[in-house]
Amino acid sequence: MINPENTAEKLYEQVARHLKERIRNNEFENGRIPAYVSLAKAYEVSMVTIKNAMQLLAGEQVVTSRVGRGTYVNPAWVANQKENGNPPEPDEVVNIGLLIRDIEGPYFSGTYRGISQSATEQGANLMISISEEEQEKEDLMLKMMMDRQVNGIIITTPRKSLYGIEIFDILRERKFPMVFVHDTYNNPFHTVDVDNHEGGRLAAQHLLDRGRKKFGIVVGEIGYKTDDNRLRGFLDALRDQGVDTHSDCLVYRYSFGTENTAFDEGYKIGKSLSIKGTGLDGILLFNDMIAMGFQKAMLEKGIRIPEELSVIGFDNIERCTEARVPLTTVHVPREKIGRIALEILMEAIRNPGIPRQSVILKPELVVRGSA
Repeated sequence: MINPENTAEKLYEQVARHLKERIRNNEFENGRIPAYVSLAKAYEVSMVTIKNAMQLLAGEQVVTSRVGRGTYVNPAWVANQKENGNPPEPDEVVNIGLLIRDIEGPYFSGTYRGISQSATEQGANLMISISEEEQEKEDLMLKMMMDRQVNGIIITTPRKSLYGIEIFDILRERKFPMVFVHDTYNNPFHTVDVDNHEGGRLAAQHLLDRGRKKFGIVVGEIGYKTDDNRLRGFLDALRDQGVDTHSDCLVYRYSFGTENTAFDEGYKIGKSLSIKGTGLDGILLFNDMIAMGFQKAMLEKGIRIPEELSVIGFDNIERCTEARVPLTTVHVPREKIGRIALEILMEAIRNPGIPRQSVILKPELVVRGSA
């Protein structure tokens, strides 16, 4: 029922949350809560933990105490509980939590702009927390946001999957409004993202149209849905045109860091690969910063771009035009992703229980000098 190793929630908070669920399920006969001693034994915690949990529930008016008779479920609280939560009143200011990896980097800054502009237009308050790719910090910040009573959360996460992660299980159980601004495996929440499979296809088709014969693709490690989809789209497009992807396409998978390290990582990849030895003449890299770092290494080696090697990035950040050879890339509508995410979250807050929405936007290829 509770997890002593869960650092995102104190023990008494876990007990209180579980008791709430039991109350919602009408598990207590005549509405009477068992004695503290019985609860401490059932939850395998101390009496202090039970007392703190009950004080929390009393403060939220979930339970009431009757002198000499014990603790009972508060009928008014039960009556006010709706199947999918309690939406704010029409004139109530909505507070939105934004948990994002970075708002200054070239990718997430665009998403943030869309969210911020839409929140301002709709009169919503925006509370921002930066996770910096750290999962433990993400867990803590999600918990803090809930404690500070935001009405809903927009989130990016560095995780491969949400399966079995306790904080997200808690949010799902509470039917808490959540929107992800990129997709991940086993995600039960609303999601807005670009069609990464189609983006991979666009890049491969462009290289084919340019007469490239030996292909390469650089993506992150196995298990990230974004990376996996871009790779699948790239390979599918090649196979559709009769390319033997086992012999004529090299796949490089790396464990990347943050946006701040992407350029250096791309540069190191370029320095480590013997392009002339592999025969590569067309390559897609996971994002623009990695592609620009890779391009710099190629030029230092004397590889002519695009004559000898066509290079394509992904995202279409503002700096693509600043590269020594302006970067051909797959455009991701980041501001639009942010705006749609905010709109979906507002709808979910005002109308609890709406079906899960997964909005996948169409990418576009932006052709410049590198391919």
